[in-house]
Amino acid sequence: MEPNTETFIYIARCKCCLNEDELQNLWEPYVFEGETEIYGEMLTECFSLPSQTEEELQSIEMICSSCIKRLRDSLGFRREVMASAQVLQENLDKMFLHTTVNVQLENESVYQNVEYLDIAEGKEQPNEDNSENDETMVKQVTNVTKWPKRLPKENRNKTYKQYSVAALRMAIDAVLNDGMTIAEASLTYGVPRKTVTAKIHAARNKKDDMNDETNKLDEQEKHNNFVDEIKMILTYTNAIPYRTKASRYYCVYCNGPGYEDAQDLRIHIRTEHIAERTAKIDQIMRPQWLNEVIKLDIHCLHCTVCLTVIPNWNDMFKHLNNIHQIVLDEAYNRVIPYILNRELSCALCSESFSSYHYLDSHMNTHYSNYICYECGDIFLAASRLNKHIEIHQFGVYPCPACGKVFKSKKYMKKHYDYIHNTDKKIKCHYCPETFSGTYERHQHNLKMHKERVKTMTCEVCGKVFDWLPYYTTHMRRIHGTEKNYKCKDCGKKFLMKYELNNHKVKHKTEKDFVCDICSKQFKSKPGLLRHYQVSHG
Repeated sequence: MEPNTETFIYIARCKCCLNEDELQNLWEPYVFEGETEIYGEMLTECFSLPSQTEEELQSIEMICSSCIKRLRDSLGFRREVMASAQVLQENLDKMFLHTTVNVQLENESVYQNVEYLDIAEGKEQPNEDNSENDETMVKQVTNVTKWPKRLPKENRNKTYKQYSVAALRMAIDAVLNDGMTIAEASLTYGVPRKTVTAKIHAARNKKDDMNDETNKLDEQEKHNNFVDEIKMILTYTNAIPYRTKASRYYCVYCNGPGYEDAQDLRIHIRTEHIAERTAKIDQIMRPQWLNEVIKLDIHCLHCTVCLTVIPNWNDMFKHLNNIHQIVLDEAYNRVIPYILNRELSCALCSESFSSYHYLDSHMNTHYSNYICYECGDIFLAASRLNKHIEIHQFGVYPCPACGKVFKSKKYMKKHYDYIHNTDKKIKCHYCPETFSGTYERHQHNLKMHKERVKTMTCEVCGKVFDWLPYYTTHMRRIHGTEKNYKCKDCGKKFLMKYELNNHKVKHKTEKDFVCDICSKQFKSKPGLLRHYQVSHG
């Protein structure tokens, strides 16, 4: 029998401030502005730390980016101070002028030069008639610097204005809280204007730093609560976390291949990563700014503790609260549910879609986490809002190939990719070959990777399909019953929105689409694209 093993997950933290974000190894060399840095050696030099033990050298020590910046400043200042001290030590005689007193001065002159030495009460004063004491005093004074005579207190220059600490505090409070100007506060409380200005700037900067630090801590706390709530959902339900790219589903626990069928992904996660179901969530949700939401597949959702079937997503929150006393706050707006089947439908409103791309875009309508200030559209993540904002950024964007000018950078890029960029961008999932479209890739898979192509059978008529788009189109066109898209001109209904849009062209009289090459006009964009392919290759 194999011995029982335990898996430990190492969560790295900064050695200086215990932060977990943007970490770098303390003992690996990094290049900064052309110079190689080892942060561990810099830390030891700056703060005179003891040498590392063998156990510490074998451990992984990290440092965050903010501490690296402060370490550079501290080490630079320390080196500057040490260099200045060395220069002063080497050139001490040149930088200070010393004058000596003539030994043959009279006794009166000698005592004038030492008149600043305080003589404590009760101590015996030297006897002026004692010649031996005079001679000793002259020898001591010969090495004393001759400084200018101190003026009486009433004749000294009064350079600075006199004010109390309380007056300074009242002046600062008057500017910050009462709306008084710096000049008025300076005149009212008798504090120099430059002093008030400097203190006001320091107070405001300190307040801003405290607010930034508070906001950062609040965001970190929210994220930590969000991660804990994800763990609770994965513990009490059979939901599956996943990622998507190019209409394929990917495992969040490993770098394995993508899956066209969601059932294959579910089998993979439930067999290969059952022990990592909640343990790796902290790593999966890093960095915080890039992982503000998570996608869950809730196909056949049920509670894993009491084995209760959960009909829909909202019932899950009620079940966990009422039965298991688990309250989820952050997860309500940041965990996005999907039902991954061959026939895709929204997990919240049951609207059906022909592809995952349309379903994913539709989920924005259910979450108002971010709102576009131009058109009012809502989005579930900041990355989606940033991508959407590009359509509102109008300007002059000429095509780099033909010079045609577009108002939006997004439309210029689409024009360039479709008309001029003929590079094959779509890669085969099983070999390095690339293609210009998904249909060409599917034909390649049928020819070269036929054993990997999965077939789908219609449960109604038994027809077999070798490509998912064929299957979904068949189910909608042949066995679909709800035609929700109606033409306003003739009243004809359609199963899919794109079918209605194609039909509307028949009622259109304007020809808004013009060929860039021959200036021929067309009613629709598909007609223009077909013209490009047939007439201009």
